Amino acid sequence: MLTHIEKPCACNLLALSGIYLDMKQNEQELIAQILDGDEETYAALIDRYKEGLYRHCFRFTHDEDEAEDIAHEAFIEAFVHLDRYNPQFRFSTWLYKIATNLALTHLRKRRTVRLDEGELDRIMSDLPGTIDLAMYQELREAVDALPTNYRTVVSMHYWQGKSYSEIALQMGTSVGSIKSWMSRARKQLKEVLS
Repeated sequence: MLTHIEKPCACNLLALSGIYLDMKQNEQELIAQILDGDEETYAALIDRYKEGLYRHCFRFTHDEDEAEDIAHEAFIEAFVHLDRYNPQFRFSTWLYKIATNLALTHLRKRRTVRLDEGELDRIMSDLPGTIDLAMYQELREAVDALPTNYRTVVSMHYWQGKSYSEIALQMGTSVGSIKSWMSRARKQLKEVLS
C-alpha cells in the first residue's frame, strides 16, 4: 500500500521527456517510411491515434457516427497532405488540428440544416424563454462573425469547456496566444453587443 506520494524529481521528468522523444522519433521514422512509398505503414499511425481522435471529434458533435466520419476524414486529409506536415511538431498535434477544422466546418454546415417542427418545438421547450433565445442568437451570430482563431478559442472554451492549455495543444500554439486571442475576442464581442 502506498503511504506517501512522491514529488516529481528531475530524473522522472527526464525519463518522461525521453519517452516523448522516443515516441516523436518513432513517429518521424514512420512518416519518413510513408513518404518513401510504404503506405501500409500509415496503419500504425491510425492505430496509435484513432481512439483519441474519435473522442476529440465526439466532443464537437456529440454523435458517434458523425465523430467517426470526421475522424476518418481527418486521417484521409492527413495522409493526402502528409508532405505538408512539419516534423518540428508532433504528428498528433497536426492531426488534431485537421480534425478540429473539419469538425468546425461540419458544425457550421449542420447549423444550416432545416429543422422539422417537432425538433424545433423540442429545442424551444428546453430554453427558458424567447428573450434568452434572442440573446443567445445574437451572441452566437457575434461569435460567428469573429476571425477564425478568435471564434475557435471562444467556442472551445465556453461551449466545450476546454482549458486554455487544452486549446493551445489542439490548435498547435502557445497558451499566451490563446489568452491573447480570447482577450481580443472578448473586446470585439463587447463592442458588437453593447
